Amino acid sequence: MIFNNKIREKLLKLKNEAEKMEEFAEFKIFHPDELEGEQVGYSIDKDGNSLVSNEEGAWKSEWIVVGYEILCGDPIIIETNQIGYPVSSLMHGMGDWDSGIYLSDSLDKFTDGIIKINQFISEKSMANVVPRITCKDLDNLIKEIIKEDEYGDFDNWKSMLDPIYESTKEYEDNLTKRVKKLSEGGLIIKEISDRLNMSIKDTYKYLRRDVEV
Repeated sequence: MIFNNKIREKLLKLKNEAEKMEEFAEFKIFHPDELEGEQVGYSIDKDGNSLVSNEEGAWKSEWIVVGYEILCGDPIIIETNQIGYPVSSLMHGMGDWDSGIYLSDSLDKFTDGIIKINQFISEKSMANVVPRITCKDLDNLIKEIIKEDEYGDFDNWKSMLDPIYESTKEYEDNLTKRVKKLSEGGLIIKEISDRLNMSIKDTYKYLRRDVEV
């Protein structure tokens, strides 16, 4: 495993930021002190024997497992032989390691993306407005994150943030039901807006929004 102080510092920063948003994310990042043990089954077997070879589909010596995707357990790796240490997710259970997707063209950009998410959640949680967070807000945030990232992909980030998308959709569905119920009770849009501390524009939007009620 190719591991130096520079990589350690970057991974520690990533771990610290990833911890702040674990309840909203579909992935986990390891602490640098855990990395040696987390390579078992990838670059080494349980007895410490190397699984690295030059064969097609084999594990590469420059890969370090730094985390995993929660839903399917796919390892998240960095490529230490590339500038910036690109971040990828590899598919396990395929018989080789040829299948996977890039998550970011560098470890720094991946970390910066998570920092932006944390800042967004913090700012929104303190805002005295309704709706606090929308799925459209999350979409715009991802677009901002991937804008300067060559390997950044909207669907990949959205998948990694599935828990916050699910909770936000539930929040918006419940808000929609409240708006519709108040409207059915005879309140006009301005009255609903005042009751829920929403803008008139948002009140109208949620009144027209489709949801099972």
